[in-house]
Amino acid sequence: MEPQRQPRATMTDLIERVMDKGVVVKLDLIIGMAGIPLIGISLHAAIAAIETMLQYGMMEDWDSRTRAVENGEAEWRQLALRPGEQIQAELYGSYHDTEGIWRAWRPGRLLLTDERLLLIRPVPRQTLFAAQVSAIAGVGRIQRENIAGGRRDITCLALEDGTLAALYTAEADVLEAWLTDRLRRLGRTVTELSAADVGSLGFDAAAGQLWHRWLPADGQAQWKSGWAVLTADELTWRADVGPGVLLRAPLAQIGNLTVERRDLGDLGVRDVLVVRHGAGGRQAEALFTGENVAAWAEAIRRVAHPEEGDRDA
Repeated sequence: MEPQRQPRATMTDLIERVMDKGVVVKLDLIIGMAGIPLIGISLHAAIAAIETMLQYGMMEDWDSRTRAVENGEAEWRQLALRPGEQIQAELYGSYHDTEGIWRAWRPGRLLLTDERLLLIRPVPRQTLFAAQVSAIAGVGRIQRENIAGGRRDITCLALEDGTLAALYTAEADVLEAWLTDRLRRLGRTVTELSAADVGSLGFDAAAGQLWHRWLPADGQAQWKSGWAVLTADELTWRADVGPGVLLRAPLAQIGNLTVERRDLGDLGVRDVLVVRHGAGGRQAEALFTGENVAAWAEAIRRVAHPEEGDRDA
Protein backbone atom coordinates (compact mmCIF):
# COMPACT_ATOMS: atom_id res chain seq x y z
CA MET A 1 0.00 0.00 0.00
CA GLU A 2 1.25 3.40 -0.93
CA PRO A 3 0.69 6.18 1.62
CA GLN A 4 -1.71 8.83 0.42
CA ARG A 5 -2.22 12.36 1.62
CA GLN A 6 -5.64 13.97 1.57
CA PRO A 7 -5.02 17.69 2.02
CA ARG A 8 -8.73 18.44 2.20
CA ALA A 9 -9.47 15.87 4.91
CA THR A 10 -10.52 17.37 8.24
CA MET A 11 -11.06 16.11 11.76
CA THR A 12 -14.77 15.98 10.99
CA ASP A 13 -14.05 13.61 8.09
CA LEU A 14 -12.01 11.36 10.37
CA ILE A 15 -14.74 11.24 13.05
CA GLU A 16 -17.38 10.53 10.40
CA ARG A 17 -15.33 7.66 9.00
CA VAL A 18 -14.74 6.21 12.50
CA MET A 19 -18.43 6.42 13.44
CA ASP A 20 -19.75 5.15 10.11
CA LYS A 21 -17.33 2.52 8.81
CA GLY A 22 -14.81 2.18 11.62
CA VAL A 23 -11.03 2.10 11.55
CA VAL A 24 -8.77 -0.93 11.97
CA VAL A 25 -5.26 -0.31 13.23
CA LYS A 26 -2.66 -3.05 12.83
CA LEU A 27 0.94 -2.58 13.92
CA ASP A 28 3.84 -5.03 14.09
CA LEU A 29 6.96 -3.51 15.60
CA ILE A 30 10.31 -5.08 16.46
CA ILE A 31 12.81 -3.22 18.63
CA GLY A 32 16.38 -4.40 18.40
CA MET A 33 19.92 -3.42 19.22
CA ALA A 34 23.05 -4.06 17.14
CA GLY A 35 20.95 -6.00 14.67
CA ILE A 36 19.58 -8.34 17.35
CA PRO A 37 15.76 -8.30 17.79
CA LEU A 38 14.88 -7.84 21.49
CA ILE A 39 11.26 -6.75 21.84
CA GLY A 40 8.27 -7.50 19.64
CA ILE A 41 5.05 -5.49 19.66
CA SER A 42 1.90 -6.59 17.83
CA LEU A 43 -1.12 -4.28 18.06
CA HIS A 44 -4.57 -4.92 16.60
CA ALA A 45 -7.27 -2.37 17.34
CA ALA A 46 -10.73 -1.62 15.96
CA ILE A 47 -12.32 1.76 16.57
CA ALA A 48 -15.95 2.34 15.60
CA ALA A 49 -19.36 3.33 16.85
CA ILE A 50 -21.09 0.75 19.07
CA GLU A 51 -23.71 0.09 16.37
CA THR A 52 -20.93 -0.66 13.86
CA MET A 53 -19.17 -2.93 16.35
CA LEU A 54 -22.36 -4.91 16.89
CA GLN A 55 -22.95 -5.23 13.15
CA TYR A 56 -19.58 -6.95 12.84
CA GLY A 57 -20.27 -9.22 15.82
CA MET A 58 -17.92 -7.37 18.19
CA MET A 59 -18.60 -6.40 21.84
CA GLU A 60 -21.75 -8.54 21.89
CA ASP A 61 -20.99 -9.86 25.40
CA TRP A 62 -20.61 -6.32 26.72
CA ASP A 63 -23.87 -5.31 25.05
CA SER A 64 -25.70 -8.29 26.57
CA ARG A 65 -24.39 -7.55 30.06
CA THR A 66 -25.30 -3.87 29.77
CA ARG A 67 -28.83 -4.68 28.64
CA ALA A 68 -29.23 -7.18 31.49
CA VAL A 69 -28.17 -4.58 34.05
CA GLU A 70 -30.55 -2.02 32.57
CA ASN A 71 -33.41 -4.51 32.58
CA GLY A 72 -32.68 -5.27 36.24
CA GLU A 73 -32.67 -1.55 37.07
CA ALA A 74 -36.01 -1.11 35.33
CA GLU A 75 -37.42 -4.14 37.17
CA TRP A 76 -36.64 -2.91 40.67
CA ARG A 77 -37.93 0.56 39.80
CA GLN A 78 -41.23 -0.93 38.70
CA LEU A 79 -41.47 -3.12 41.81
CA ALA A 80 -41.08 -0.04 43.98
CA LEU A 81 -43.85 1.85 42.20
CA ARG A 82 -47.60 1.63 42.39
CA PRO A 83 -49.71 1.12 39.26
CA GLY A 84 -49.74 4.39 37.31
CA GLU A 85 -47.10 6.06 39.51
CA GLN A 86 -44.55 7.99 37.45
CA ILE A 87 -40.94 8.85 38.33
CA GLN A 88 -40.26 12.59 38.10
CA ALA A 89 -36.60 12.55 39.13
CA GLU A 90 -33.96 10.15 40.48
CA LEU A 91 -31.06 11.10 42.78
CA TYR A 92 -28.40 9.29 44.79
CA GLY A 93 -28.92 9.81 48.51
CA SER A 94 -29.07 8.29 51.98
CA TYR A 95 -31.49 8.07 54.88
CA HIS A 96 -30.69 8.54 58.57
CA ASP A 97 -32.01 5.33 60.09
CA THR A 98 -32.67 5.66 63.84
CA GLU A 99 -34.47 2.36 64.39
CA GLY A 100 -32.86 0.06 66.94
CA ILE A 101 -29.68 0.81 68.88
CA TRP A 102 -27.44 1.35 65.84
CA ARG A 103 -28.04 4.66 64.07
CA ALA A 104 -26.55 4.94 60.59
CA TRP A 105 -26.86 6.61 57.21
CA ARG A 106 -28.14 4.03 54.73
CA PRO A 107 -27.43 4.79 51.05
CA GLY A 108 -29.69 4.17 48.09
CA ARG A 109 -31.51 5.95 45.29
CA LEU A 110 -34.08 8.66 45.86
CA LEU A 111 -37.08 8.29 43.57
CA LEU A 112 -39.24 11.40 43.33
CA THR A 113 -42.60 10.37 41.90
CA ASP A 114 -45.84 12.21 41.31
CA GLU A 115 -47.13 10.66 44.56
CA ARG A 116 -44.29 9.72 46.89
CA LEU A 117 -40.71 10.23 47.97
CA LEU A 118 -38.84 6.89 48.12
CA LEU A 119 -35.33 5.78 49.00
CA ILE A 120 -34.61 2.36 47.51
CA ARG A 121 -31.58 0.13 47.96
CA PRO A 122 -31.22 -1.92 44.75
CA VAL A 123 -29.17 -4.88 46.09
CA PRO A 124 -30.45 -6.45 48.19
CA ARG A 125 -33.71 -4.75 47.18
CA GLN A 126 -35.21 -2.86 50.10
CA THR A 127 -37.31 0.27 50.61
CA LEU A 128 -35.39 2.29 53.20
CA PHE A 129 -37.76 5.24 53.31
CA ALA A 130 -41.17 6.02 51.84
CA ALA A 131 -43.43 9.01 52.40
CA GLN A 132 -46.53 10.25 50.64
CA VAL A 133 -45.83 13.77 49.41
CA SER A 134 -49.19 14.92 50.74
CA ALA A 135 -48.14 13.71 54.22
CA ILE A 136 -45.12 16.04 54.39
CA ALA A 137 -45.92 18.98 56.68
CA GLY A 138 -42.56 20.77 56.69
CA VAL A 139 -39.20 20.94 54.93
CA GLY A 140 -35.92 22.34 56.23
CA ARG A 141 -32.17 22.11 55.91
CA ILE A 142 -29.45 22.03 58.51
CA GLN A 143 -25.68 21.63 58.32
CA ARG A 144 -23.84 18.87 60.12
CA GLU A 145 -20.07 18.73 60.57
CA ASN A 146 -18.27 15.39 60.54
CA ILE A 147 -15.09 14.54 62.43
CA ALA A 148 -12.89 15.43 59.44
CA GLY A 149 -14.22 18.98 59.46
CA GLY A 150 -16.39 18.68 56.35
CA ARG A 151 -19.95 19.94 56.25
CA ARG A 152 -23.04 18.35 54.73
CA ASP A 153 -26.44 19.81 54.07
CA ILE A 154 -29.15 17.57 55.53
CA THR A 155 -32.73 17.83 54.29
CA CYS A 156 -35.20 17.34 57.14
CA LEU A 157 -38.85 16.42 56.71
CA ALA A 158 -41.68 16.73 59.22
CA LEU A 159 -44.49 14.24 58.53
CA GLU A 160 -48.14 14.62 59.47
CA ASP A 161 -47.93 11.77 61.99
CA GLY A 162 -45.42 13.81 64.03
CA THR A 163 -42.30 11.91 63.00
CA LEU A 164 -39.16 13.49 61.57
CA ALA A 165 -36.94 12.15 58.79
CA ALA A 166 -33.50 13.18 57.58
CA LEU A 167 -32.21 12.66 54.03
CA TYR A 168 -28.88 13.50 52.45
CA THR A 169 -28.18 14.08 48.79
CA ALA A 170 -25.52 16.11 47.02
CA GLU A 171 -28.40 17.66 45.06
CA ALA A 172 -30.30 19.00 48.07
CA ASP A 173 -31.47 22.05 46.11
CA VAL A 174 -33.13 19.80 43.51
CA LEU A 175 -34.84 17.69 46.19
CA GLU A 176 -36.14 20.66 48.18
CA ALA A 177 -37.29 22.58 45.10
CA TRP A 178 -39.18 19.51 43.88
CA LEU A 179 -40.83 18.93 47.27
CA THR A 180 -41.79 22.59 47.64
CA ASP A 181 -43.28 22.66 44.15
CA ARG A 182 -45.26 19.45 44.69
CA LEU A 183 -46.65 20.64 48.02
CA ARG A 184 -47.72 23.95 46.56
CA ARG A 185 -49.43 22.17 43.65
CA LEU A 186 -51.36 20.16 46.25
CA GLY A 187 -52.41 23.41 47.92
CA ARG A 188 -50.35 22.71 51.02
CA THR A 189 -48.62 25.38 53.08
CA VAL A 190 -44.91 24.62 53.27
CA THR A 191 -43.54 25.01 56.81
CA GLU A 192 -39.83 25.82 56.99
CA LEU A 193 -38.17 23.78 59.72
CA SER A 194 -35.48 25.28 61.96
CA ALA A 195 -32.56 23.60 63.71
CA ALA A 196 -34.62 23.57 66.91
CA ASP A 197 -37.44 21.71 65.14
CA VAL A 198 -35.13 18.83 64.20
CA GLY A 199 -33.26 18.60 67.49
CA SER A 200 -34.88 15.24 68.33
CA LEU A 201 -33.50 13.45 65.27
CA GLY A 202 -30.56 12.16 67.28
CA PHE A 203 -27.70 12.81 64.88
CA ASP A 204 -24.31 11.45 65.81
CA ALA A 205 -21.96 14.15 67.09
CA ALA A 206 -19.11 12.32 65.33
CA ALA A 207 -18.51 9.03 63.56
CA GLY A 208 -15.51 7.55 61.78
CA GLN A 209 -12.80 4.92 61.54
CA LEU A 210 -10.46 4.52 64.54
CA TRP A 211 -8.03 1.85 65.75
CA HIS A 212 -8.72 0.71 69.33
CA ARG A 213 -6.48 -1.19 71.75
CA TRP A 214 -8.82 -4.03 72.57
CA LEU A 215 -8.27 -6.57 75.37
CA PRO A 216 -10.17 -9.81 74.71
CA ALA A 217 -11.34 -11.79 77.74
CA ASP A 218 -9.01 -14.69 77.04
CA GLY A 219 -6.18 -13.15 75.03
CA GLN A 220 -3.52 -10.48 74.67
CA ALA A 221 -4.25 -6.82 74.01
CA GLN A 222 -4.20 -5.96 70.31
CA TRP A 223 -4.92 -3.00 68.07
CA LYS A 224 -8.02 -3.53 65.93
CA SER A 225 -9.54 -1.38 63.21
CA GLY A 226 -13.16 -0.40 63.74
CA TRP A 227 -15.85 2.24 63.76
CA ALA A 228 -16.35 4.78 66.56
CA VAL A 229 -19.59 6.70 67.08
CA LEU A 230 -20.10 9.63 69.44
CA THR A 231 -23.69 10.50 70.29
CA ALA A 232 -25.18 12.88 72.82
CA ASP A 233 -25.17 10.06 75.40
CA GLU A 234 -22.15 7.81 74.84
CA LEU A 235 -19.01 6.85 72.93
CA THR A 236 -19.16 3.41 71.33
CA TRP A 237 -16.73 1.39 69.21
CA ARG A 238 -17.14 -1.79 67.19
CA ALA A 239 -14.59 -3.75 65.17
CA ASP A 240 -14.74 -3.96 61.38
CA VAL A 241 -15.09 -7.73 61.73
CA GLY A 242 -16.55 -9.27 64.86
CA PRO A 243 -19.49 -9.20 67.22
CA GLY A 244 -21.46 -6.05 68.12
CA VAL A 245 -20.30 -3.10 70.17
CA LEU A 246 -17.07 -3.91 72.05
CA LEU A 247 -16.74 -0.62 73.94
CA ARG A 248 -19.49 1.51 75.42
CA ALA A 249 -18.54 4.57 77.50
CA PRO A 250 -21.39 6.80 78.76
CA LEU A 251 -20.41 10.45 78.47
CA ALA A 252 -21.32 11.04 82.11
CA GLN A 253 -18.54 8.61 83.06
CA ILE A 254 -15.81 10.10 80.83
CA GLY A 255 -13.26 12.05 82.83
CA ASN A 256 -9.86 13.13 81.57
CA LEU A 257 -8.95 13.20 77.86
CA THR A 258 -5.39 13.42 76.54
CA VAL A 259 -3.62 13.04 73.21
CA GLU A 260 -0.19 11.43 73.65
CA ARG A 261 2.62 10.43 71.28
CA ARG A 262 3.30 6.71 71.68
CA ASP A 263 5.21 3.90 69.99
CA LEU A 264 2.63 1.31 68.91
CA GLY A 265 5.01 -1.32 67.57
CA ASP A 266 3.91 -2.48 64.12
CA LEU A 267 1.72 0.61 63.75
CA GLY A 268 4.70 2.91 64.36
CA VAL A 269 4.83 6.09 66.43
CA ARG A 270 1.41 7.70 66.45
CA ASP A 271 -0.82 10.13 68.29
CA VAL A 272 -3.00 8.21 70.74
CA LEU A 273 -6.28 9.43 72.22
CA VAL A 274 -6.54 8.31 75.87
CA VAL A 275 -10.10 8.30 77.20
CA ARG A 276 -10.36 7.67 80.94
CA HIS A 277 -13.83 6.55 81.99
CA GLY A 278 -15.64 4.66 84.71
CA ALA A 279 -17.88 4.96 87.77
CA GLY A 280 -17.94 3.92 91.40
CA GLY A 281 -14.20 4.34 91.88
CA ARG A 282 -13.39 1.99 88.98
CA GLN A 283 -11.55 3.71 86.14
CA ALA A 284 -10.41 2.33 82.81
CA GLU A 285 -8.42 3.67 79.87
CA ALA A 286 -9.62 3.37 76.30
CA LEU A 287 -6.88 3.97 73.73
CA PHE A 288 -7.57 5.04 70.15
CA THR A 289 -5.42 6.01 67.20
CA GLY A 290 -6.07 6.97 63.60
CA GLU A 291 -6.76 10.11 61.61
CA ASN A 292 -7.78 13.30 63.44
CA VAL A 293 -7.51 11.98 67.01
CA ALA A 294 -7.12 15.58 68.19
CA ALA A 295 -10.43 16.41 66.52
CA TRP A 296 -11.99 13.41 68.26
CA ALA A 297 -10.71 14.65 71.62
CA GLU A 298 -12.23 18.07 70.96
CA ALA A 299 -15.55 16.56 69.86
CA ILE A 300 -15.81 14.30 72.95
CA ARG A 301 -14.89 17.17 75.26
CA ARG A 302 -17.40 19.48 73.58
CA VAL A 303 -20.24 16.98 74.01
CA ALA A 304 -19.29 15.43 77.37
CA HIS A 305 -18.06 18.60 79.08
CA PRO A 306 -19.59 21.61 77.29
CA GLU A 307 -18.84 23.80 80.31
CA GLU A 308 -15.10 23.45 79.59
CA GLY A 309 -15.43 25.13 76.21
CA ASP A 310 -12.54 24.60 73.80
CA ARG A 311 -9.81 24.11 76.37
CA ASP A 312 -6.83 22.14 75.01
CA ALA A 313 -6.34 18.57 76.19
